[in-house]
Amino acid sequence: IAALKASSDYCDTAYDSLTDAMATQPVKMFGRDWTRLGVLYFNVIHNNETYGTMVPYMRIKNIVPPTSEPRGAAKK
Repeated sequence: IAALKASSDYCDTAYDSLTDAMATQPVKMFGRDWTRLGVLYFNVIHNNETYGTMVPYMRIKNIVPPTSEPRGAAKK
């Protein structure tokens, strides 16, 4: 849990520090040139795909995935 929180905090800092001027700056990732915005977008897509992979395993273990829990007034 601590490592997950630390990685989320790290990513939050990266997203918060991005400016319009920095968004198109080139950086290397996986040996290719990307823009800073492209790297952060890749991170979002990767997180979504990973979560999508985890959901069936949660369901197999009878765990309700957080995105399937009731929200707001409907929550009991």
